[in-house]
Amino acid sequence: MSPSHRSVRSALPSSFVLSIVLVTSLTLLPRIGGAQTATGVAMTKLGPELQSLYEAYRVALTTGTPLVSTNPLVRVDKGGVVIDAVASGDVEDLKKDLVALGLEHAASAGRIVSGQLPVSAIPAMAALPSLRYARAAMSATKGGGGPGR
Repeated sequence: MSPSHRSVRSALPSSFVLSIVLVTSLTLLPRIGGAQTATGVAMTKLGPELQSLYEAYRVALTTGTPLVSTNPLVRVDKGGVVIDAVASGDVEDLKKDLVALGLEHAASAGRIVSGQLPVSAIPAMAALPSLRYARAAMSATKGGGGPGR
């Protein structure tokens, strides 16, 4: 057997092993690498600001401190956050599901449902089959007291 054939043969087992490792890693990745809450609910359908807000909520619960958003553009009012949620199918199904979780002032336009959701309901929202994606509705204001200032 020529030396070139030996190198091809010796490379085959290592490429086979690498293929097995890659397939196994990709299979396990959703279980070990996705953003999850302490309850194990995958938070991949949520914007990072909602994930961070829920983590701050969990910390506030365990320490007994008030909930404060780590993002100045995400406002928390009376334990709720204003969200924009995109339906994976029928927008009315998503709206009904979110209202059942405590969404207040629910409004829909196109495939988007908006309203104020209790921060405690964020993981339950993430698990909804009717949800494609959700993010916090963020707003910024310019400094100053009013027009012309």
